[in-house]
Amino acid sequence: MDTSKWKSVLLPKDVYQEIVVISHVEGRTISGQLRIVYEAWKNANLSDKDKRYIADEVKDFKSRTELPKKDERDAVFSLKKGAEGV
Repeated sequence: MDTSKWKSVLLPKDVYQEIVVISHVEGRTISGQLRIVYEAWKNANLSDKDKRYIADEVKDFKSRTELPKKDERDAVFSLKKGAEGV
């Protein structure tokens, strides 16, 4: 699993089972169904001010927790024994 893109979450088993069934009925993946449920909840329960606050907090969270992007110039290479220049 690419942990830079995906994260695992724990759900009560009954919630998981319902989401699996609903996602199957709706023709979505489990993650796609969770995204739909989450977006619907946000739209029904959060004000625009709340959404802006969350967006700012997520941006701050990412800056504290994400690893820096790899730069190809920083790559480490090894030469096999007997290679030219060794």
